[in-house]
Amino acid sequence: MAPALLLLALAAGEPARDTTFVVPEGARIAIALREGNVHVAGVDGREARVLLDGEEGGVRVAATRGGAIHIGPRARGSDADLSLWLPRDVHLTVSGRESSITVEGLVRGDVQANTADGDVEINGAARVNVSALDGDVRLANTGPASVNVADGDVWIDRVTGDVTANGIDADIVVTNADVRTLSLTAVDGDLWYDGAVYGGGSYSFNTHDGDVTFALPEGAGASISVSTFDGELVPSFPVQFRGGRLRAGEFTVGDGSATVTLRSFDGDILLIRPGERTPDLELE
Repeated sequence: MAPALLLLALAAGEPARDTTFVVPEGARIAIALREGNVHVAGVDGREARVLLDGEEGGVRVAATRGGAIHIGPRARGSDADLSLWLPRDVHLTVSGRESSITVEGLVRGDVQANTADGDVEINGAARVNVSALDGDVRLANTGPASVNVADGDVWIDRVTGDVTANGIDADIVVTNADVRTLSLTAVDGDLWYDGAVYGGGSYSFNTHDGDVTFALPEGAGASISVSTFDGELVPSFPVQFRGGRLRAGEFTVGDGSATVTLRSFDGDILLIRPGERTPDLELE
């Protein structure tokens, strides 16, 4: 039976709480539920497995005409936890209202995760887009990433590609990163970056109430602009700062080829070397 026909047969058959089926290469999979946690693990091969825990009625698997595969509890609005084992190249969208979301090992697929109340953890993905109203976000070993949070902390580690992260009440930390374009913004929270700084790259930090910490590697060149209203620039190595009381001004390090903007209304701006300090952010 062809994969599409198998999916349609599953959707029409008797409800099952533990379901396996074949997934086409590069398939788009959408998971939606109201309340309950989602755990996704990437596996080799083309067979997928879905296990539902906590709700009678079974798993719903349906293929749309556009080719997407929709997965969730068969009873609409029901509460359930879902565990899924999916091929590593699928492109995944997960949406939940009160849901913590964990994804690991989709190294060749894109991941989009949206939750109103719950934590999001993604380890391994080609590209990531996360939106969380109330919950922490932790990303590792991914490609380009975009994160938006309202109330929760963000830690992005070992990422390759452009990064954008915005938060309201949020500390945002980016470490071990291979990034050429970076933008971190918070209303009430600290911002931290310890990663590569490339010539021609752009690195922008803006927080209203919090400190900004930026690690500049030895030998890197950057044109750095600093602005703080109720704080100071605190460099751990000598810089030729052009400004008043180390609150607003510019300076150049090396050839000045990267553009770095560091802004905090009510907080200090710390310029350090890589590994000199450890982020003060606890995410289990």
